[in-house]
Amino acid sequence: MTPSDDGFHPVVREPEHWAETAWFAADVPDEDLVIWFYPLFRPELGVMSCGIYVFGPGTAEPWEMQYYRQVWQQAIPPEAKGPCELRLPNSLSYEVLEPLRRYRLRYDDAGEFSADLTFTALHDPHELGVGGGIGHIDQFGRLRGTVELRGRTIAVDSIEMRDRTWGPRRELKQKTRLGYSYGADRDGRGFHCSVRFDAEDTSRFMTGFFLADGATTELLDAERTVERDAAGRPVAVTLRVRDAAGEHEITGVVRGQMTLYTSPYVVFVSSVRWTLPDGGTAYGEDQDTWSPGRLRAYRRAEGFTAP
Repeated sequence: MTPSDDGFHPVVREPEHWAETAWFAADVPDEDLVIWFYPLFRPELGVMSCGIYVFGPGTAEPWEMQYYRQVWQQAIPPEAKGPCELRLPNSLSYEVLEPLRRYRLRYDDAGEFSADLTFTALHDPHELGVGGGIGHIDQFGRLRGTVELRGRTIAVDSIEMRDRTWGPRRELKQKTRLGYSYGADRDGRGFHCSVRFDAEDTSRFMTGFFLADGATTELLDAERTVERDAAGRPVAVTLRVRDAAGEHEITGVVRGQMTLYTSPYVVFVSSVRWTLPDGGTAYGEDQDTWSPGRLRAYRRAEGFTAP
C-alpha cells in the first residue's frame, strides 16, 4: 500500500464492471446512532452513486431512518483526485490529511444533517487480495468531531471502520452471500471478520484480525451463525474464530438496523453490541449481504414470511 492507493486506480480488467468505493462509518453508542458515508465510483462510465445514512433502533427502512439521502447517478467531478480526495455536488467532501492514516469528512444538508469529522487510523490498512491491480482494505480508526441532526448538535468520539475496494463489481450477480462483522471498545481493542457462504450455506473464512495496542493479529479461520427474526433479519450473531493462540467466541446482539438497497446487493446493516472473548464489550456492525435472488430463495426455504 502506498499513498497512491488513496486515489483512483488504473483499470486493469473488465472496465464495464470496474468500481471503487471509499466507505466511512461513525457510531454514537450513547445515542444509538450509526452514520454512513458511502460513495461508489464507476470511473470508466464516468458516473458514481453516493449514500448518506443515519440509523438506529426501529428505523430499518429508508423512510424510517433518521436521515437518508441516496444519489444513484451523478457525474464524477473532474477535479476529484480520487475516492478519498473529493468534493461532490451533494456537499460530501473527503480530504486526505495524511495518506492512508487521517481523513477529514464533511457534509452539509442544511437543517437536516451535517457532519464535520476526522478519521485517525489505529493501525495500518489490513489487506485482502491486494495485488494484480485490484484489492480491498479494512482499517479501524477513531472518529472525532460533531454532527448536527435537525438542529441538534451531537459530539462524536468513537472507534469505527473504513474500507476501500477497487476491482470489478458485476451488477448481475445472484449467488452472493457474505458476512462482514467488526467491533471495538473505547480503548481500541477489537476484531474484524469476513466470511462468504458456499452453495450449501456453509460459512467460509475470508479474512479477519484481532486489534490490540495498535497491532493486528491475523485470524486463521471463522464460523458465523445468525439468529433471525420472522422476516429473516439478523437479531444476534455468533462468531467462532481461531488465531495462533487458539479458538475464541464472539457474540453480538443487534441494537439497530438499516436495510441497504444497493447495487447489486441487499444488505442488512446492523449496529451491534459485541461481547469479546475476554468478556469485554465492544460496539460495531454486522453486514449481512445478499444477492436479491439468493435472499429470496433462502427466505422461501427457511419459511420466513413476515415482510
